[in-house]
Amino acid sequence: MTANPLIRDILWPLTLAIFAVAGSMVFACMTPFVAVATVAAVTMDVRRGALTAMGCWLLNQASGYCLSGYPVDTYSIGWGAALGGGTMLSYLVARRMTGGEGATLVRTAIAAVAAYVAYEGALYLVALAFGGLHTFTADIVLGLGLNNAVWLAALLAAHSVLSSTAPRMFGRRLRLA
Repeated sequence: MTANPLIRDILWPLTLAIFAVAGSMVFACMTPFVAVATVAAVTMDVRRGALTAMGCWLLNQASGYCLSGYPVDTYSIGWGAALGGGTMLSYLVARRMTGGEGATLVRTAIAAVAAYVAYEGALYLVALAFGGLHTFTADIVLGLGLNNAVWLAALLAAHSVLSSTAPRMFGRRLRLA
């Protein structure tokens, strides 16, 4: 029995979005945008992956402004937009480096590192232009990198379990090598 294409096309992106928003709320706004973008790049087609990465960013912003009391000012909105741009850049880097769906685990890990460097590099350039360099200490950048690495492992494990138990609904698993 084949899964309804609409369910199959929505279920994994929705699962990723729930993980990303819930994780952000639990772990003090440390949303793993690079991990989500990388997993989207290797588990979905180009269109669904890009929409999922942006959808996770948008849900994060909505929950931040509506539930967490983000200040509604030019600086906050500008940084939110920069995070969205960084998320898309990290998605594109991960997609390019892995070749997309069906990538190996090793290529995915290497692509995630490159995507994180691109993401942080883009945000650093924004901070140079608009302020916020104080958030680029080694401890903060490494902490965010570790957060993304842990989330990448968790999201890939979740995808592996879900795709093993319901491949018609969640697609095929990543190859180890």
